[in-house]
Amino acid sequence: MAADNQTPEPSKPIRATHRKPPPARSASSNRMLFRLIGIPALAVAGVLIYRGVQERFTLPDCDSTRAKSTLTNVLNEMKVGAIADAAIKTISVDNRQVVCNLILPTSNGGSVDVDYRFFWQGNKPTMKYSISLKPPQSAPASPRQTNDNQGAGAR
Repeated sequence: MAADNQTPEPSKPIRATHRKPPPARSASSNRMLFRLIGIPALAVAGVLIYRGVQERFTLPDCDSTRAKSTLTNVLNEMKVGAIADAAIKTISVDNRQVVCNLILPTSNGGSVDVDYRFFWQGNKPTMKYSISLKPPQSAPASPRQTNDNQGAGAR
C-alpha cells in the first residue's frame, strides 16, 4: 500500500490563454459588397466624367445629340418643324469647325434650308446658323394639248 501513501502531485494550473476570436464575417462581407457594387460604380462614374471632359474639348458632330438638341431649340423658336435624321448632311469637318446642312420639307411643298456650323470661340464651342425658306416648286408647265381637228381645218 505504498501506493496509498503517495500524495498526488498537484496538477499544474491551467493558464488562461487569450484566444483571438474568429474573423468577423461582417468585415469580409463588407469587402465583398464593395467589390460587387463599388468597382462597377466607379467605372460608370469614370465613363461619365470622360464624356463630360470630352465634350469640352471636341466640337459636336452634325448628327450628334448635342447638335440636334441645339438645333431643335432654334427651330422650335422659329416654329419650323421637327428634325429628320436622314436630312442632316455633314459638309466638312476639321479641328476648327464642323459645317452641316439640313433640309426640312414644309407642309405647302416647299422646304426650309438650314446651314449651320460649330466653331471655337475662345475655349467654348459656338454655333452659327442661317435659315432660308424655299418656295414650293411649281409643276413643270405641261404643253398645251392640240386638237388634231383644228390642224386639219386650216388646210
